Amino acid sequence: MSATPPTGSEGDAPTDGGGLPSLYYGIARSDDATTVHDESGALTFFNAACSRLLGYDADELASLTGDGIVHSDDAALLADATDRATLSPGGAADTQLRLVRKDGSDVLVHLGLSRVEVSGRRYLVVESMPA
Repeated sequence: MSATPPTGSEGDAPTDGGGLPSLYYGIARSDDATTVHDESGALTFFNAACSRLLGYDADELASLTGDGIVHSDDAALLADATDRATLSPGGAADTQLRLVRKDGSDVLVHLGLSRVEVSGRRYLVVESMPA
């Protein structure tokens, strides 16, 4: 996982009609710390802004779980927002919570969660902006 769109069956470059490469390309170029999670909740992609916000290099961040990043007192806020984004007809939710940086400090962020469907699979895109 990195800020570079992965190669795969859908091609190496952004596609004009959308698709996973276009999704990754847009996220990689975003100034907002952004992650993409598959239907199981597993982290599938994150951008360089996410690494900068949390202070982890790409390899470290790829190996972390959400439990290690979301402040333990705010886990229920994330669970609620995730449920709203994945189950609501609109496919979106917002919340504010604390993330834990590598140095142990907290950063208050506004999260925007959006459900997207690409090639019949659902993903959750989470954008984090310092509050």
